[in-house]
Amino acid sequence: MNPLNSKRNGLLAAIITLAITFSTLTLASAQQPQQRSQNTESQGSIISDIFSLGSTIVSSAVSSATGSLQSDPYEQFRGARYTNAGLMNERDEIRIGNQFHVEVSKHVQYTTAGQERVNRIGQRVARTSLRPTLLYKFHVIQSRELNAFSTPGGHIYVTDALVNVANDDELASVLSHEIGHVVARHSLKRLQQTQALGDLANIFGSITGIAGQTAGQLGTAAAQVVASGLLASHSRDEEREADFLGVHGMAKAGFDPNGMVTMLQKVQQIAHSEPDIIGSIFSDHPDTQERIDNTQYEIARIRSTPARTRRRR
Repeated sequence: MNPLNSKRNGLLAAIITLAITFSTLTLASAQQPQQRSQNTESQGSIISDIFSLGSTIVSSAVSSATGSLQSDPYEQFRGARYTNAGLMNERDEIRIGNQFHVEVSKHVQYTTAGQERVNRIGQRVARTSLRPTLLYKFHVIQSRELNAFSTPGGHIYVTDALVNVANDDELASVLSHEIGHVVARHSLKRLQQTQALGDLANIFGSITGIAGQTAGQLGTAAAQVVASGLLASHSRDEEREADFLGVHGMAKAGFDPNGMVTMLQKVQQIAHSEPDIIGSIFSDHPDTQERIDNTQYEIARIRSTPARTRRRR
């Protein structure tokens, strides 16, 4: 049994017992002969006070227990299945991802410093992700910002500033988080919401079956998407989901999941002195402390789950 559930069940049992005790006490008081009115009134007053206090305790405990039972920050993501159904097919996702990479490359400068390390760690966590057969490509960008982002099809970008401040476990947490975005097709879903995905799919003919438009038009469409910043922007729930997938992926790859916590703590410290170098991966909602709390919660669950059960997931 999950230790968290065991504790909660125990708390609920205690609450029920307490409620029954006070109810019985009140009923017994009501059944007493109404003799010695002053004493009865006095006793009734005491019982009333006790019951009032008991009701407050029970109400508070129930509220606390209910809050604990509903406090799982990742409940909506457990057991999720990820496919390209309803989106662009994987072949076209890879093709548009490559086109996005061409456009991204026009605006950044790459460096080979740290590239081997990033690729080694990135490929390791990619193999244990929920999308292990996709060909991931990792790129190190020269920038003073602490940042990372991904595009559809498996391109992962990380700045050399981040690489330099992160140990291997911390770097694995960042790369695993970005892989989580690719696994969950977050960028594809956001493109779909803006109707850009349909336009791109039509260019490939994956919906209409007509090739029609030129490579130049594809480049223009991809450039507009990259310039909009849409690929590096995610909702609160998308960031939570990427954290959830990321902490599980890095743990399965043999990295210490606490690396995600210490990476976020480093960012917290740096943000106080140099807030302008914090990139979108850390400045977006949810805030850093919430991400730390959620990650610590999930690490506790991971460590309380038997290894055989984790392997079946």
